[in-house]
Amino acid sequence: MLTAALREEDAKRRGMLNKYLDQKGNIRVFCRVRPLLFNEKRAHAGHLTTSGSDTVQILVSGKRKYFELDRVFLPVSSQDDVFLEVEPVVRSALDGHNACIFAYGQTGTGKTFTMEGTAESPGVVPQTLQQLFQQACLDNSVNFHFTFSMLEVYMGCIRDLLVPPKRQIRGCASKCLSIQMDSRGNVEVDNLTEFIIENLHQANQLYRLGRLARTTSCTSANETSSRSHCLLRITISCTKTTYRSKDISKLWLIDLGGSERLRKTQANGRILEEGKAINLSLSALGDVI
Repeated sequence: MLTAALREEDAKRRGMLNKYLDQKGNIRVFCRVRPLLFNEKRAHAGHLTTSGSDTVQILVSGKRKYFELDRVFLPVSSQDDVFLEVEPVVRSALDGHNACIFAYGQTGTGKTFTMEGTAESPGVVPQTLQQLFQQACLDNSVNFHFTFSMLEVYMGCIRDLLVPPKRQIRGCASKCLSIQMDSRGNVEVDNLTEFIIENLHQANQLYRLGRLARTTSCTSANETSSRSHCLLRITISCTKTTYRSKDISKLWLIDLGGSERLRKTQANGRILEEGKAINLSLSALGDVI
């Protein structure tokens, strides 16, 4: 009877969460407005205004354009405000559903801050990792198993950001990985390193290693400009002890490289080519969406 009651309560919780996400929409678009920097205040004052929690108005060539989104975060919004909106997606991934959260926008607009944050103000990725282990500890009727992978798409090449040092010496760090489809029809990155993570400390250590290996450069638009798209994958294996069923899901957390204009970045040489590659891939992503 206890097993049946647990199963019923779990089904109710899942049903309520699924209904909530269905009402919100399977694809949701948020807009986060970062505060203007000191040198931007005079040039851009009044160019962007918000109305309520879901509308943005932008002044372009003397005309106002209106955009309606699922949620607009004002400059005063905190990292916690942002994560509160994506937290149900994390819970859904624990329930066995594939999910993806990514930050998209121009260079220098705060995508990496939103996803990574700082030690004092953690972003979506650190808070997601913490939430995964917290939720896993709360549910004794389920055994969770997590694996961690991290890669970047640089100049059209997929590179593993967690390649062990011994393999780097043999020149494999810059090897371009390929995307394959397995026998079950799932899309996989061939030979991508995958680490078992048993606690939050291990996850944060791997995340730090991956961030340090990511390609960055300095441009006129951004002191630490991301020159690639950074993708973090958590594979979640969930085994229910009460009725021995098993679910496998994947949660992707993505910090895209920012779209660029040459007159703003004043890039040349390699940095210019990196910007062209980023813009080309973002155009392809737009076509897909």
